[in-house]
Amino acid sequence: MTTVTMNIPAHHAFTIEGPAPRLSDWLARAVLKLQSVGDLLRMPAPGVPEATAQLLRMAEAYESTQPSYAADLRAAATMAGQAHADQR
Repeated sequence: MTTVTMNIPAHHAFTIEGPAPRLSDWLARAVLKLQSVGDLLRMPAPGVPEATAQLLRMAEAYESTQPSYAADLRAAATMAGQAHADQR
């Protein structure tokens, strides 16, 4: 077995110099700002009555080509409506 000993001063081993830290900090701040703008632009989720109506419209559109999928959409709309009624 061979052993190699390297004497590296601590102040050389753990210092980061140059533009990399500043660039990474700037990129991190830019990403955070973009996320905050995205949060402002995000549309709220529809309420239960609107979502139920959307599901029923989708079921109607799929009825002729995929009747089983349309049935699943109707079942989901019914379950969502019932859960919403039970919470009231």
